[in-house]
Amino acid sequence: PRAGGEFVAFDQECDKQLKRLVKKDAFEGFTFSIHHNGNADPCGSFPADFESLRKALHSFEHCPSLHNKYNFDALLTHLLSESLSGKTCGPTDLKKPIKRNVLGYCSRGKDFTPVLPDHNRLVRVPSAGTLPCHFHTREGLRISSLEHLMKLMRDTGSSKSCTEGADPETCDASSPALHLYAVPAGRVFMLAPKYVGEVFEMKHVRGGEGKQISLEVMSLSPRVFDVFNFFSKEESKDLVQRALAERSESHRIKRSSTGAQGYNINNKRTSESGFDTHGRTAMMLKKRSFQVLGFDEYIDGHSDGLQILRYNKSTAYTPHMDYIDDPTRQLEHNYDSAGQGGNRYATILLYMSDLEEGDGGETVFAHAWPVNQTEKDRVSIDKAIKEFRESGSAGMAVEEGSWEERMVAQCRSRLAIRPNSARAVLFYSQHPNGEEDRSSLHGGCPVLRGEKWAANLWVWNTIRDGFDGNPKNEHVIAKKQNKPPSNPTPQWEQKEATFQNKGTNPMFDEAELYFAGDTFWAKLGKDDPEVRVNTYEGHVWYLKVGGKIMRTW
Repeated sequence: PRAGGEFVAFDQECDKQLKRLVKKDAFEGFTFSIHHNGNADPCGSFPADFESLRKALHSFEHCPSLHNKYNFDALLTHLLSESLSGKTCGPTDLKKPIKRNVLGYCSRGKDFTPVLPDHNRLVRVPSAGTLPCHFHTREGLRISSLEHLMKLMRDTGSSKSCTEGADPETCDASSPALHLYAVPAGRVFMLAPKYVGEVFEMKHVRGGEGKQISLEVMSLSPRVFDVFNFFSKEESKDLVQRALAERSESHRIKRSSTGAQGYNINNKRTSESGFDTHGRTAMMLKKRSFQVLGFDEYIDGHSDGLQILRYNKSTAYTPHMDYIDDPTRQLEHNYDSAGQGGNRYATILLYMSDLEEGDGGETVFAHAWPVNQTEKDRVSIDKAIKEFRESGSAGMAVEEGSWEERMVAQCRSRLAIRPNSARAVLFYSQHPNGEEDRSSLHGGCPVLRGEKWAANLWVWNTIRDGFDGNPKNEHVIAKKQNKPPSNPTPQWEQKEATFQNKGTNPMFDEAELYFAGDTFWAKLGKDDPEVRVNTYEGHVWYLKVGGKIMRTW
């Protein structure tokens, strides 16, 4: 209200719009519980209040349309900043945030805010001038308007009411709370699991045969989810048939490669793969993936094509990260997702084959333990290798002492997901703030019997490399532009390294080679063959004995 209690014209229009969408008593007894992105526990809460909402709306210079999601984001962020006290829900991982309260959480500053395709459409928070959060439900549905917020409140309130004759001891008619998951500007939504076995019902997403998709938590670190009803067996068959029929050199099934630049063969990845980028089924699955991940629209540049994989007997892929490593930022694309860059943040795995227990072919997470396994029941890698050899199965597909045998041991002692036709799994490669999640180290277990067909979709937190609008390392571009055309190979080109144990020091008789700290690469003990690898400047290799780092390159 202005002086004398009167409203200027735009204030009157805002009040009319507000009254059309909200009844004054709609907020009575309601609480808003606010969560940081990816965090199951609320960082703060406050009672919903009509007058506070009205005041936040009148803070705009011009009456905004509350059907526009960007206006709504700014409105709700402003409401939070006025309703949460002090540093409540403020940033917890920034040394010098632009603000200590929720505004500093939503607007992380230029150095920590990737520029997404809709960046220029964001509406800054009134009076503060900071970027807003966007808001999602627990299941990832983006809250896009005030009308949508009110519907969610009605649904939450009705689920809390007690029906006539209900048992008062079991009926929960306490003050209803709407849980809002706030995602900073430039960041993407991430699910917030609290315990293994927790279920997320995706009522807003339909999967194979029109069935509702649901997710069950398999691991908290890394965040791994079993995805039910994601795709049908018919869709599974179609992906395999298209892959077998593909003839183009760039997309047909052939020996799998690794790395961010070009086609590079890795002798620790023996599967075959191809890509389905625009097939009808592939496109449906990609769009479905975006809905599950909390996007409210499909943006092709946020994902790779659907990679189709075939593993024949004995083929495998040693534990690795889907996150692409460029520690010294020598490539043109900026992969530093904790800052302004973009990288793979989520992977959805699809299985198109049925493999029985003992057939191998699982996806193993090397840093996670099997679901519901107690600590006393955990098995070491060495014990798993011994049990595998004693089972009589060791010689049928893998050689004793090989990296494949070690992988079988990992698959029988760590969290391993067995392929079933039309099964899907989701896991994250980043933390909510964009930092790489090293616990997501995973691999494809050797197939011991039969054949395994699978597919994976990598989704990025920004536009990916190769698409317009992707984040770039400006210093690399400037360097390339200033170089004469005749300049020799750039310094970030792939190089070959050879590791050899000459057997002169008994300390290294049982040595093993690791990449980037956690990724087992090969045995490098006495009498083991030399190891040749393709690598880049900035990569780090470790020689370990009994898990202890002995040498670093």
